[in-house]
Amino acid sequence: MNKRFKFTDARIKALPANPSNASSTDLEFSDFSTDGSAVSGLKCLVGKTGNRRFLFRFVMDGKKFSIGIGKFPEINVSAARKAAREYRAMLADGINPKTAADAFNLQPTVSEFFWNTYLPLQKKHKKSWNHDVQRFRKHLEPRFGWMKYRNLKAAHVQQLQLELNSPTHNRPALADATCNRIIALLKTMGQIAIRLNILDTNEAMKIRLLRENNVRTRFLEVDELKAVIREARRYPNPFIGGYIALLAITGCRRSEIRLAKHSDLDIENRTLFIRMTKSGKSRVVYLTDLALDIIKQTPKVAGNPYLFPGRIEGQPIKDCRASLQKILQSANVSNRHEVTLHIFRHTVATHLLSQNYSLSLVQELLAHESIVSTQRYAKLTVQRQRDTSEALSKLVS
Repeated sequence: MNKRFKFTDARIKALPANPSNASSTDLEFSDFSTDGSAVSGLKCLVGKTGNRRFLFRFVMDGKKFSIGIGKFPEINVSAARKAAREYRAMLADGINPKTAADAFNLQPTVSEFFWNTYLPLQKKHKKSWNHDVQRFRKHLEPRFGWMKYRNLKAAHVQQLQLELNSPTHNRPALADATCNRIIALLKTMGQIAIRLNILDTNEAMKIRLLRENNVRTRFLEVDELKAVIREARRYPNPFIGGYIALLAITGCRRSEIRLAKHSDLDIENRTLFIRMTKSGKSRVVYLTDLALDIIKQTPKVAGNPYLFPGRIEGQPIKDCRASLQKILQSANVSNRHEVTLHIFRHTVATHLLSQNYSLSLVQELLAHESIVSTQRYAKLTVQRQRDTSEALSKLVS
């Protein structure tokens, strides 16, 4: 068998497996040609199971070395030759490519950096670290996880953004906001990697985020809100009904009410203590007679500390989107598909601002860290728009 020949993908694929009774583990073949296209030192090893892998062998200072290049067909002949030529160039400059390769192998992959460095740090400082885990597992790890972090370039990130924002045969295009959260995760990872001297540049920062059109225009009119609260209180499941009704009255975030416990409730002072808000701070919610009545009418479950317990023992209520749609239908709310649990927070803010409550007061009520967040809700209700139009008409008539 000729063990020296010009490598091609077809010839490498056709190589026989090393016989099972052979004394050596692998059969070794050398890249060889007379036209200068082969690379001296490039080898292909074929194991007893037929697996094929490329090596580069060389001698430096009287010592023999070998560097693994990769398995075939993941690495084809062209890529193997390119790597071998780079090692040859290092030898010509007096650099031991084995030392350089070992140093490269010590560099983390994108997955190694995320799981071993980024995530442990974020768990100490970021409340929503679990969202990063979901985004990384679903969108980033399958694509970049195997890659050495230093090899991740802006072009890779740009291509990912384009593909996420385009429809495929099995899913619609992801929303601009969703795409931005994924790319933002790469940007944050890169900043930490630079701070730890793992990266020299943050390639993800070169990619612009997509422009988001996330201004909410849907909110419930007063009559709709009243009907929703009424139907929620009639809902057969008192925990889901009470939960939705309290959201509609207080304008609190979903997690603030969902995770509220009986120990956080002060009936005498009519307050609910929120242990942790989105901004990482605690706050106090002042309860109205109606809010207290809803809480008092919600049954307590032995062994469950939450105001609105879920089906799982000792756990709070989980997803109730289907129940919300039933309540909205009973309340005759139009365009029900546009209404989410967060709409109640939006509705409370809109009506308070339309009643001339100041931005700062509404900001404090909703626990917005920045007044810019509150300004998004500073729109007029239909009735206030009509009143404003009438006032303008009287001025000019």
